[in-house]
Amino acid sequence: MLAIERAIRRIHTAVDAPRLTRFALHAPKCVEVGFADGSVFNLAAEFLRVNSPAVDGKIRSVGGEKVISGRRHVGIMSAEPVGNYGDCLR
Repeated sequence: MLAIERAIRRIHTAVDAPRLTRFALHAPKCVEVGFADGSVFNLAAEFLRVNSPAVDGKIRSVGGEKVISGRRHVGIMSAEPVGNYGDCLR
């Protein structure tokens, strides 16, 4: 999992980030994304849920927001395009 996180950070921090060429839903456990540079990543539903910026994926604490971990029984049932570049996973 750490290798995936590092790869995603590397992609997001690159000046010329590779273009997304493949997005495949392997319900209910993972999403496969491929990029123009040939790299392919399988992102687990649990990983996506724990690292989600969505409000319902976090709890409030005195010092700010804190991520809830341990989302082992999470599944992805569908993916819908949102806007020009986003996807909503349900």
